[in-house]
Amino acid sequence: MKKITFTLFVYLCFVSLINAQDVTTFFDGTPDDAIVVDSNGNIYCSNYVGDSVFKFTPEGVGTAFITGLITPNGLAINSNNELFVCDGQGNRIYKYDLDGNLITFYNHLGHPSGIIKSPNSDAMIFTEYLGNKINMISSTGIVTEISSAPQLAGPVGIAFDENDNLYVGNYNNRTIYKVLPNGDLDFVALLPNEGGTIPNLGFITYAQGRIWATIMGNNKIYMVNPNGINDFEVFAGSSQGGADGDISIATFNTPNGITFNDAEDTMYVTDFGTKNLRIISNIALSNEEFELDNRLIQIFPNPVKDKIKIQTFEAIDIEVVRLYNLEGKLVSEQHTPSHEIDLSSMMAGVYFIEISTNKGVVNKKIIKD
Repeated sequence: MKKITFTLFVYLCFVSLINAQDVTTFFDGTPDDAIVVDSNGNIYCSNYVGDSVFKFTPEGVGTAFITGLITPNGLAINSNNELFVCDGQGNRIYKYDLDGNLITFYNHLGHPSGIIKSPNSDAMIFTEYLGNKINMISSTGIVTEISSAPQLAGPVGIAFDENDNLYVGNYNNRTIYKVLPNGDLDFVALLPNEGGTIPNLGFITYAQGRIWATIMGNNKIYMVNPNGINDFEVFAGSSQGGADGDISIATFNTPNGITFNDAEDTMYVTDFGTKNLRIISNIALSNEEFELDNRLIQIFPNPVKDKIKIQTFEAIDIEVVRLYNLEGKLVSEQHTPSHEIDLSSMMAGVYFIEISTNKGVVNKKIIKD
């Protein structure tokens, strides 16, 4: 196996002495897809347009850990430190020990893409990109369906929160959903398309109470409030590039894979465009990042037949009101809104109203009779 060396060990020692959120690039190898970290701090990255999974050790040594795959995609590690690799176009999931020895594989899958360990067992949850499904594979190899909801459109990203709630992200249309126990989906966010050549959602992960997502063509990393509706903001990135340094000036080139370390203060990202591993250190956010007290804005009546009224408190000025349907599609937008919104022409159903103000954003669910 080809050895790749870089300054990861020196870098990790250095960043422990500073508090800035810094981005550093490792140029060796060709990682461009999913990322996972084992219990010893080793980082594994897949190369979807190649045939390899790369391993980077805490001591700063990189190797092409597994080779000979077709399109290595999602990665996950179980409690026995066994590595699962989704081989998308190979329609298989492989399981290896951490010496790189093949243990077993599972066949006849519809382009397995993202994968994650179940929080309550050694079962693995994985997405089928072409099958538009979320499945579970047991420790004995039995595959059962979790969801084939119609909103799934090329699902790839998959993540659990601290309460074992499951989230999924669609590669095709950049939409994130919460997966309910019965397999239905609750809309969380539709991330923007800024016109890049790959206008897709790469992967999602969960840390510090947020969902984190890469939008490849936007060259940006987003953080999403899982308890809101379309409540998200850019965490890092701007124009396409490869600049390191402080998070405020660092740039990315088609970011794709994303994950955190166990302490949730270090983020790992693969750039699909340059095939580099990027590391963002010292991530610490306020728990109030997304909060605007919902009590400061009230809407009524709800359910509503014709017109809904918005009442504000504490000198809050409404700037934009957007209305989304249950699929997350924008159906109405008012940039000079009054405190009364006419919904008489809308079809009956469930909608989400996003109220942007001078002090933040509030999202509420409304029912149109």
